[in-house]
Amino acid sequence: MSNKWKIFWAASLVFVVFFQACGMHSWQEMLVSTADEKQMGREFDSLVRIGDKNVMSTGESIFSPQTGAEQTLYDYYQARAKEVVYAIDKKDLDALLPTSNVCNKQKCTKDNFFEFKIIKSTTKNAFAVPGGYVYFYTAILKDFKSESELVSVLGHEVGHVVRHHSRDRIVKAVGASALIDLLLGPGVGGTLATLGASFWLNSNGQDDESESDELGFYYTNKLGISSQGLSDFFGRGLKSYNAATGQCNEGKESSVLDVFSTHPPSCERVNSNTKRIKNSGQNFPKDKNFVNGNSFTALVTAAGI
Repeated sequence: MSNKWKIFWAASLVFVVFFQACGMHSWQEMLVSTADEKQMGREFDSLVRIGDKNVMSTGESIFSPQTGAEQTLYDYYQARAKEVVYAIDKKDLDALLPTSNVCNKQKCTKDNFFEFKIIKSTTKNAFAVPGGYVYFYTAILKDFKSESELVSVLGHEVGHVVRHHSRDRIVKAVGASALIDLLLGPGVGGTLATLGASFWLNSNGQDDESESDELGFYYTNKLGISSQGLSDFFGRGLKSYNAATGQCNEGKESSVLDVFSTHPPSCERVNSNTKRIKNSGQNFPKDKNFVNGNSFTALVTAAGI
């Protein structure tokens, strides 16, 4: 056995021995630190910003407001995103912050850990990558029918970051070679950057989606806005969805229906969300924040995105 492999297995044993002593919650956390996650996100975002073909399709670009109406919409989106971040429990938010400085010139703080971007695209989608980078396509903003839908999906995506779903997926996806690099080399920041957008536009596991749905409900509830938006948004992709009751007929819907590639609609998910609302007694409005009397959907229309 070569010295390199001896070092690898020795390092692996050390990690396992100290796994619980370090207070880590999973073997993925043992292999990929919060600093690694932030570095991954930074490298992926750098490719998004330059329009790299591995992560951006032809015609896609970062949305940069060019008119007053576009700026108003962008500011509204950022304000709602910040509200969701403020709704994260302190213990969860503290656990996201790296101990080393990997946030460019600024240290990672509660106020600047998350970065929310908009991508000009005809794809109805949203996704999150490790380190707090969240992307919404313009097409999905146009598809939302209320502020509740926007905030619910924002909360859902933030939930993926809070629960480290992206980190867990990449650890499973890149395999042993990347894990060896983590133990013996410079890390896998570059690995994430080479995975491309398709990796993030594939569906998360059912358990991850359900957990993020629950967090989306929790955040909207804390903000005092209806969580019905999650049911409405996903329910529109289901033939049996009843907007009045917020429910659909699970027996009449295919479990593999995939209208939105990152978030396949599911009667079970829709009905579970509606049940959470009913059990909580929630009675909040679907539209809470207005700009000069204009709702979110009116701002989208005015921006003409």
